[in-house]
Amino acid sequence: MKLIILPGAVLCLALLTACSGDAPGEASEGRPSGRVAVETAPVERGSLIARRSFPGSLEADAEFMVAPKVAGQVTQVLVDIGDEVQQGQVVLSLDDDEYQQAVAQSQAELQVARARLNEAESAGQLARKSLDRITRLEEQGIVPASELDAASTDVASRQAAVSVARAEVARARSALETARTRLGYTQIEAHWPASDPVRLVGERMVDAGDTVAANTPLLSIVAVQELRAIIQVPQTVYTTLVTGRQADITTPALPGETFTGEVSRIAPRLDPESRQARVELTVSNDRQQLVPGMFVRVAIESRRVDDAMIVPAKSLVERSGRLGVFTLNEAGETALFVPAEVLLRANEQAAVTGLDNRVDEVVVLGQDQLTDGASVVRPENVGDA
Repeated sequence: MKLIILPGAVLCLALLTACSGDAPGEASEGRPSGRVAVETAPVERGSLIARRSFPGSLEADAEFMVAPKVAGQVTQVLVDIGDEVQQGQVVLSLDDDEYQQAVAQSQAELQVARARLNEAESAGQLARKSLDRITRLEEQGIVPASELDAASTDVASRQAAVSVARAEVARARSALETARTRLGYTQIEAHWPASDPVRLVGERMVDAGDTVAANTPLLSIVAVQELRAIIQVPQTVYTTLVTGRQADITTPALPGETFTGEVSRIAPRLDPESRQARVELTVSNDRQQLVPGMFVRVAIESRRVDDAMIVPAKSLVERSGRLGVFTLNEAGETALFVPAEVLLRANEQAAVTGLDNRVDEVVVLGQDQLTDGASVVRPENVGDA
């Protein structure tokens, strides 16, 4: 008996073979039938930090203006913009001719006052001697009592004159000290109350030959060993901030460089219009790479979870309305769904709770196709399956 195969049947068999792709009993792409290829990543334990980035600018930690205490003409400007200034260094000089003359005049007046004192003291001594002599004569009845009274009055007058002369000497001495002090003011020094020994000239307002009045700003002196980064934060972040918190600071002016800042001051109020608050951070600038006025970005810690189990954020999936991760059984052949609660997401990671401490890996590739109890295979084990 002959088997007759019709052309239509041959066509149908060919189509069925093409659609099936694999022969019965074989898995697509070398994978055993019914298994899902997965990849895993380790579960870590530690701290997870969420950061928020804010634009800001740098300001000098301290700045003051050098100003003269006396008027005069500037004869020398001994520093310029960017120069280092030591504590107590002379930075400008004023014409001191007038003040030199004032010192000389005060010295002369002091000498005159001293001479007058000497004269008054000598006259007083003579008056006392005369009083002593008249007292003895009056006791002998040689001179009348009225002469003794006159001598006593003269002594008292001479003593008063000595007191006045001594006051004149004290006044002249004070005037001399004042003149010398004002002369010293013509050498203008930079003084500041902080302990940092060196600062920089930030701005210069005068040149030699300018005539300035007392208290006219001449130079701006800035402290740059430490700078302040100023940012504005919204109320959602404001409530999480505390002084002493660390931050990473970068600037487009120095690509690839990261500086460490620390929250030093937090404004006690929010701006009612913007709902933001001013926050200041102290930034170390030992190498003086940063300068006041620079634009910066401040990445500041907004939330932190310590001693937590950390998994890749992409490992999280939802099954039956519950969030969790897939892990594998000991043999690595079965996926197990473990519910988990997310404490914090940051940097493509998630700090979770609810995982058994023995869970050391989670599925990060293929988890979307998994159900609890599904059979899985790792790519490296496909050839052995």
